[in-house]
Amino acid sequence: MNLLEVLSPREEIAPDHDRVYGAVVGVVSSIDDPDKQGRVRVQFPWLMENVESRWARIVTFMAGNDRGGVFRPEVGDEVLVLFEHGDLRFPYIVGGIWNGKDAMPAQRGPDAGNDIRLIKSRSGHTIVFDDTSGSETITVSDQSGNSVILSSSGVVVKSSAIKLGSDGASESLVLGDAFMQLFNSHTHGTGVGPSSPPVQPMASGQHVSTKHKTE
Repeated sequence: MNLLEVLSPREEIAPDHDRVYGAVVGVVSSIDDPDKQGRVRVQFPWLMENVESRWARIVTFMAGNDRGGVFRPEVGDEVLVLFEHGDLRFPYIVGGIWNGKDAMPAQRGPDAGNDIRLIKSRSGHTIVFDDTSGSETITVSDQSGNSVILSSSGVVVKSSAIKLGSDGASESLVLGDAFMQLFNSHTHGTGVGPSSPPVQPMASGQHVSTKHKTE
């Protein structure tokens, strides 16, 4: 059953008494938009069970041709709905709402200063903006625990396997300090004994960066 059929069975312009002004709460019932426009349907438990809206467009912080911010709600999410000029045939989703059942993502400790901003996806990927004075960071993490941390002291990459170039990279990563020590101490066989170490050894700050390090 369509919501319009309940409150306004006619297809002409809805009269004033069939209009709903102001924001109402709905629960997302479908995201399978047949026209692939990112729209959703919502139900209104406060009105009548199994009553569904028409396809509702989603308000986002940026939208344009092949660009914009895509943050679609999931089925079962609670959302805030507005209707264009109060007309029930033209619903818009203006945002999601946390409630007693669905809680906001857990933050890292108390945040009385409102220092943390974050985005967390369904599978657990996160982007955290920490504005704590003196220790500001931006952290991008995936569900497996890999992370990139940006701060005033540099960039830290944490992962059990780092591949440069592509997912199929197969060359081993050479660690700067370890390679420098190996190079400076290596010798060659000469037939009359080993050669001496390199005449010009590698040095930190000249051949190996003192600012970029790996663990």
